[in-house]
Amino acid sequence: MKNISDFLKKNNIIRVAPDDTLSEALGQLSSSHDAAFVMDEKDNFLGVINPYHALIKSSANDGDTKVENCLYHPPKIHENDSLGRIASMMTQSKVHYLPVFNDKEEFVGITSARRLLRLMRDSVDRMYLRQIILSKDRPLMTVKEDDTIAKALTLFKEHKISKLVVINNAMKLTGVLSYYDLIPYLIAPGKRKKGGRGSDSIEPFKKLKVKNYAIKKLLTLQEDKMVSDAIDMMLGHDKGSVVVVDTTDHPMGIVTTRNILELLQSDEEQKPVQLTTKNFNDAHISVITDLVDYVFDHIQKDDSIRSAEVIAEEEKEGVLFRIAIHLIPDKGKMIVFTREGNDLPGMLRELKNLVRQEK
Repeated sequence: MKNISDFLKKNNIIRVAPDDTLSEALGQLSSSHDAAFVMDEKDNFLGVINPYHALIKSSANDGDTKVENCLYHPPKIHENDSLGRIASMMTQSKVHYLPVFNDKEEFVGITSARRLLRLMRDSVDRMYLRQIILSKDRPLMTVKEDDTIAKALTLFKEHKISKLVVINNAMKLTGVLSYYDLIPYLIAPGKRKKGGRGSDSIEPFKKLKVKNYAIKKLLTLQEDKMVSDAIDMMLGHDKGSVVVVDTTDHPMGIVTTRNILELLQSDEEQKPVQLTTKNFNDAHISVITDLVDYVFDHIQKDDSIRSAEVIAEEEKEGVLFRIAIHLIPDKGKMIVFTREGNDLPGMLRELKNLVRQEK
């Protein structure tokens, strides 16, 4: 049984204020899964700023956007949560730094994916990297070094990934392109023009070649190495991934922090939450995903509920929203909460309150 001290971090937490800009917050982070913790003047926790939720999932923000207008409400870790549940919340939220609360719902610190990797290293010392590669349900996504940044951005968006393996014409590994490394060029203050969701000044950047921005110093291992070897390399070099190659440097796959966390998550059965949307634009998807995370967190603790569904409809570009939550019990009738109106944030707050009060 783990102790809270095994994964809790109390000092050197990245903190930002609600009126800071997105550029100021992101400038303190080191990866697309990192997070800055938003605290008010009384040191109350408000949410996090994370590149994935602030930028990858939303095209409505730029570097001048205030933190308070783009913060994300992450799942909460509690002191008695299992490692499997913590890993699940990290992989589902795509945030590898999450807040920790005590039984009085007081913020006591944060935990990170790296801390979980240290705790689980010995439990995967007999698992080969090839087992992770073979278990993946989609092929390795690659981009050629002479392809344009525009093509890479399309792949990032279409496949909802944050890293691309870069190859040359001989199909050999030459680097890794991370979406996070492109962010400064995409959201720099002043890049966007009033009245539009983009700027012509970004277009020349998109025409540049991938090899100019790919990371050349990589961690590589062959498939017959252990997962524990990958963990040691990732922790020792402060990297979030290892590229698996054959004996001739052809990439076979990539093993990320997320993939390893999923091994820990799979030790525990997770109750599913299905999201169904209709006519929702990108700017509103992130807040619905936040509601899904909240419902997921709730039903994992409620022994009477076996699954849930969130149904969200939007009409006339934000004039009308309909949100429904279905909690499906092991026995008895389905529990349904619904709200309709044009105040989406207010509706979501009400629905969260209803879910929290449900017994």
